[in-house]
Amino acid sequence: SRFGAETVSIQLAGPDGRFGWETSGRQVALAPMASVDGAPGKLRLLNPLSIRFSQPRIAAHFRDGHRLEESTVEFIEMPLASVRDINRAALKGDSAPGVPPYDIVLVPPFPEIRVISWRPKIRSRHGEAERDQYGEQIMGERAWFALDNRRLHSMQCAAAKRWPQRCCVVVRCIEEVPGADVKELRKFRTTTEGRSVEVGAKVETSYTWSWKMEVPQGAPATSEVTAEGLCAEDLWDADVWAPHAVAASTAIAAAAAQRSDQEREAAVAAAVATRPAAPAQALPTLPAAMFGLGGGFVPPAVPRLPQRHRLLSVCPSDGWEYVDPAGRIQGPFDLDKMRLWHQHGFFYPTLPMRCDRKDEFVPFADLWPAGIPPFTIQVIRHVLRLA
Repeated sequence: SRFGAETVSIQLAGPDGRFGWETSGRQVALAPMASVDGAPGKLRLLNPLSIRFSQPRIAAHFRDGHRLEESTVEFIEMPLASVRDINRAALKGDSAPGVPPYDIVLVPPFPEIRVISWRPKIRSRHGEAERDQYGEQIMGERAWFALDNRRLHSMQCAAAKRWPQRCCVVVRCIEEVPGADVKELRKFRTTTEGRSVEVGAKVETSYTWSWKMEVPQGAPATSEVTAEGLCAEDLWDADVWAPHAVAASTAIAAAAAQRSDQEREAAVAAAVATRPAAPAQALPTLPAAMFGLGGGFVPPAVPRLPQRHRLLSVCPSDGWEYVDPAGRIQGPFDLDKMRLWHQHGFFYPTLPMRCDRKDEFVPFADLWPAGIPPFTIQVIRHVLRLA
């Protein structure tokens, strides 16, 4: 998967409706479940083509270095549960009635995405919020927006290639923006009301993408796809109508969470390995250097080992470097560019980074004092000094 989880293959089995996932030749039975981590939100079914991008730009690859389009072939098709087989005891009355209007359920190779029903600000192509004649901000129409934009790109690509089939995916509908409001709302800077997104880290090499570009030639003409409802209560309960897809997503998420600590340690270790080793201190070669003036023995000096020191410093205007998923050091870059990339969501907590070549690479999350937004005022430098 694109999130570090081991590859799994879903197998439907038998009339009892149970299924398993297979890894390394071992099959493990799973029962449908909603969540293993108590994550907030409600699991619902939604056509990915009706979901919009919250950010104006996304990277062209996932964190592990794979390009976004590579995950398209990893999607699995599953049928909706039949009316005869649904678990009526699970119906809570807080979801849409009737049968979902979809042909197939798409199961991606990564956990479900989070979506929120939102009215975005209308922005110019330069990103400034537009205002009316009274100075009030102009708001766009309410729609479902993704908080996981790269995964949405892959979902839309997979669904578009199956047009005109009506596809759906399992999503987690968030009632409120998670975490600190300012931090999450800052990501909602789309300039197209989320109908398209720029793909690429640099303006000069990026391109505008929308799902209509992926529709096969000869397929019926595309049209705007709107969601069946704008509240979680207006959508179909995924636990009821797609329990196999929910369990598959849960299994992938659990595997990814289990390996997160290992990935963090491996990323830091890889960054440390790229740092040139300090030259060894040569010992004196003259015999006389081993003796003092009085003829007493003077032991050779013990080489001093570098130690890390944490130093609170003003954010430097340049010299920023990071280690990409392939283990290559990128940079140095100036502060303005790093701040812009951070606003676009390109940096994740475990990404090895430093602001000076005399410093050690440490995870991105360890660079910032509590309460200080990244790339603004202060940075915690991890300086290597001789003991």
